[in-house]
Amino acid sequence: MNIESQSLTHGIRSFIAGINLIRLPGLRRFVIIPLLVNIALFSVASWLLWHYLSTAVDSMLPGWLSWLAWLIIPIFMTSVLAIVYYCFTLVANIIAAPFYGQLSKGVEAYLKGEPYVDMRSEHFLKEVFQMLGSELRKISYYLVRALPLLVLSVIPGVNVISLPLWLLFSAWFLTFEYAGYSFENHNVLFKEQKRILNQSQVNGMMFGGISLLATVIPVVNLFAPAIAVAGATKMLYERGELD
Repeated sequence: MNIESQSLTHGIRSFIAGINLIRLPGLRRFVIIPLLVNIALFSVASWLLWHYLSTAVDSMLPGWLSWLAWLIIPIFMTSVLAIVYYCFTLVANIIAAPFYGQLSKGVEAYLKGEPYVDMRSEHFLKEVFQMLGSELRKISYYLVRALPLLVLSVIPGVNVISLPLWLLFSAWFLTFEYAGYSFENHNVLFKEQKRILNQSQVNGMMFGGISLLATVIPVVNLFAPAIAVAGATKMLYERGELD
C-alpha cells in the first residue's frame, strides 16, 4: 500500500480518476451498453414521475394556492427524484453487472501495464450468471438494512436521524457495490469483501459519498456507475487489495 492511498482524499481522487479511465480505448465499449440501459431507465422514470407527481401535487393544492404549483412541484420533484434515481441506479447495475465486471478487469490490466485479453464467449456467459447472482445478493443485503431506515423516516421525532443514517449507509453500500466487481474478478467472497473495506472506512465512505452525490445529479448519474467501477478498481489496486 503506497502512502498516497492512505490519504483521506484518496477515495475522492480515485472516483475522479475514473472519469478518464472509462474513456480509454478498449474500455469504452464496456460503458456504452450500461449507458444505454441507464438512459432508458432514467428517461422512463423521469417521465412517469413528472406525469404522476405533478398531477398529485395539483390535486393536493387547494384552488386558491394552485399558482404555487410552479414552485412546489420542482422542490418536491427534486427530493423524490434523488431517491428514485438512486434506486434505479441499483436496478441498472443488476442489468449491467457483466459489463462492469469486464470494465474492472480492463482498468486493472491498464494499471498494471498489461494488455487486456478479451474473454471467450462461453466464459463471459458463465460470468454473467455469477455477476447477476452477486448483484442480487447485494440488493438483498441493502434492502434488509434500508427498509428499517425507511420505517424510521415516517416516525415523528425519530425521522430527524433517519436521513443522516440513510446517507451514511448508502455511501457505505455504494463503495461495497462498486468495489465488488474487482473483488469478484479475484474470487474474493462476500464476507471477505466487507472485512477488507472495513479496514479503510474513511476512504471508503469518502468514495461512497461522492458516488452517492453523482447518482442524484441529472446527466452525471448516467455515467456515474461506470466511473465508480473504474475508480473503485483504481482505489483497491493502489491499496494493494487486488494482489
